[in-house]
Amino acid sequence: MAADAIEFDIAPGRLDRALMLFARQAGVSINTGIPGLASARTRGLKGRHSVEGGLRILLAGTGYGFTLSGSTVRIARLPRAERAPARPAPGPAPAPAPSLPPPEPIIVTASKRDALLVDYPGTAHVATLSLPDSLRLGARGSATLLRELPDLTSTNLGAGRNKIFIRGIADSSFNGQNQATISQYFGESRLIYSAPDPDLTLYDIERVEVIEGPQGTLYGAGSLGGVIRLLPRPPDPQEAEAAATAGLTFTGGEVGYDTALIGNLPLGETSALRAVGYRIIYPGYIDDPQRGVSHTNRTSIGGVRVAALTRPAEWLELEAGIVAQNIGTRDGQYTNTGTNDLVRTSAIAQPFDNDYRLIYLTARADVLGAELVSNTSYVDHAIDTVFDATRPSDTAPRAFEDDNKVSLITHESRLSGSGGAFSSWVLGVSFVDNVNRVSRALGDPSDPEIFAESRSETFDVALFGEASIDVSDRLTLTGGARLSYNRQVEEAQSFGIAIDLEPRRSVWRVLPTAAISWRPFDDWLVYARSHEGYRPGSQRIVSQGGSVDAVQFDPDDLLTVEAGVRFGTSVDSRFYGGLAFAHSRWEDVQADLITEDGFPYLANIGSGFVNYVSARVGWRPSSGLTLDLSGFASSNKISEPAPEFAALDEGDLPNIAESGGRLAASYRRSLGAANLQLDGSVGYIGKSYLGIGQAFEREQGKYFDTTVGGRLEFGNWGLALDIDNILDSRANRFSFGNPFTLASEDQRTPLRPRTIRIGLDARF
Repeated sequence: MAADAIEFDIAPGRLDRALMLFARQAGVSINTGIPGLASARTRGLKGRHSVEGGLRILLAGTGYGFTLSGSTVRIARLPRAERAPARPAPGPAPAPAPSLPPPEPIIVTASKRDALLVDYPGTAHVATLSLPDSLRLGARGSATLLRELPDLTSTNLGAGRNKIFIRGIADSSFNGQNQATISQYFGESRLIYSAPDPDLTLYDIERVEVIEGPQGTLYGAGSLGGVIRLLPRPPDPQEAEAAATAGLTFTGGEVGYDTALIGNLPLGETSALRAVGYRIIYPGYIDDPQRGVSHTNRTSIGGVRVAALTRPAEWLELEAGIVAQNIGTRDGQYTNTGTNDLVRTSAIAQPFDNDYRLIYLTARADVLGAELVSNTSYVDHAIDTVFDATRPSDTAPRAFEDDNKVSLITHESRLSGSGGAFSSWVLGVSFVDNVNRVSRALGDPSDPEIFAESRSETFDVALFGEASIDVSDRLTLTGGARLSYNRQVEEAQSFGIAIDLEPRRSVWRVLPTAAISWRPFDDWLVYARSHEGYRPGSQRIVSQGGSVDAVQFDPDDLLTVEAGVRFGTSVDSRFYGGLAFAHSRWEDVQADLITEDGFPYLANIGSGFVNYVSARVGWRPSSGLTLDLSGFASSNKISEPAPEFAALDEGDLPNIAESGGRLAASYRRSLGAANLQLDGSVGYIGKSYLGIGQAFEREQGKYFDTTVGGRLEFGNWGLALDIDNILDSRANRFSFGNPFTLASEDQRTPLRPRTIRIGLDARF
């Protein structure tokens, strides 16, 4: 078999991905979990070669060698003396790389088995950012993802305080202590458990992956909608590198800026340090004439990321890192005049702060041909919010302060591989310990009185596994399950009186998944999948009529049946796309709500369903031009409302548009010594509703989001121009800003006015 000639088509790029594609095309098993493969580069492989000859060409100059035993290939790092570029074996030479190389095969690392997209039996989105792309778009953070993927939506309170939803799985437009409906990750580290999106910038982020949920089997509680994973560039021991960007942003008459610096420093042959630092100012655009303040919602973001990597042995890689980011907004970004004027009247400023810290350690090791990944991380997250709670009858301003301090410790160790009875498999163990400390105060803005304090702790430990079996060359079966134990403890101190009440709850859960996939052609996949997710039932200590009681809520249960088709997943396909349909049955939905007086509370609002269909089609008429059209349609209903919500007029889940779509185009061309990149898009988001209950069933959405931009590259320098909201639309994206006046005001959050950014970047 090793001597037989095989047709290979593998693009230049990362060695780990090239080896995965080689294994598929050659029908062999390769241990791609070797540390360091992600930072090694290969020149690719094209034409007919034997397995042995193809491997020599693919590994030439990478610093890695191989041994071949039957249908098993073992990759190992070469000793230093043997790392000179190897001469290919006699045979057909690989085709030279074109000036615009074809895209690399798409890998879904969030599958925890590094599955090729062509094989993944579910709905997944993968976006790869070059270093110049991350410098140009990095300051936008999560807004970039929301624009690129119509299947993602969010609230719009402002940077660092939004909730993101995937595929129509939305519980509430209001923030609280309830667990999020999605899981977010930075590399292998979990970012949040019961907090809003930290909105990390995308500077030096190499890939973003979104897998639609529920993802209970692999990710556990709180992944009802799915998973968003940011993958930063790892430190590279092979090459020193530096990059920087600076830009000016113009919104109306206000000016902001963004700056970022990226550096990679090798520390010997097996270690490296990589760092990112940035500072961003978003111009404000809301005026408050009552207080005589202009551009009140000016926002500042500052952050730093540092990662250190070492390979003490050829089979072991260790990486430790720190992520720190502070977001501060001087005031809310909503209006309350009921018009398109960018004006709001309020008695006091309503600032917001989101201070995020992450420390992590990740180990990767080759264990008998399988890959072991072990990650431990700690998050310290402070979210401080101020609302204007002044009532018409008040003679002096009144402020409501909500301070939420989150401590999150997570660990996961998993082993994944292929071979034997399974084409691929993963087995792992994880635990999560999340603590929320909430303090609420009301009164004089200079010194409001604390009226409620609480501490909520959730501990979750789980064993999970998933595997695939190739029934034939075209048919694959996948199955798995997660066994988890969840324990919750609630403590409170209210109205200054110590409460001797600590309700506890423990529960065991099993979350199975099953899928079938069929490849009718080489770059087509037809799949069907059933998967489950849940959130543990929350607990609250509440004061009612002078007494204090513990209230327990039912857990969410989500069962989704999904079917879809993808095509054009090979690297040279001119046409690509897919169609997916999902039906979700959501039992006992938990939602963070607010009373008509503005105070937060939690409730089970009932059970219902979500139907979601999405489609995408793309065309690459030439090597430099890509056209992409995507869209979705959604219907949902709380068909069995809880008794207190039985009189719902609409019963729709909040913040999910009934339809939406996006048309995008990108063009790349070489202009002598320069390279030109142009891109633009037009997106439409349909009608949705703010919340549950007659007072909050307010329409929002029905707007177009337009953007155009480009970048001209001269060697290591680049000049970029981007224009957002070209039409300068002031449509209402989100009908909320302040819970204490929502019942009496027509609150609207308009799109950011037309914004122009001029940026300069450089790489050294």
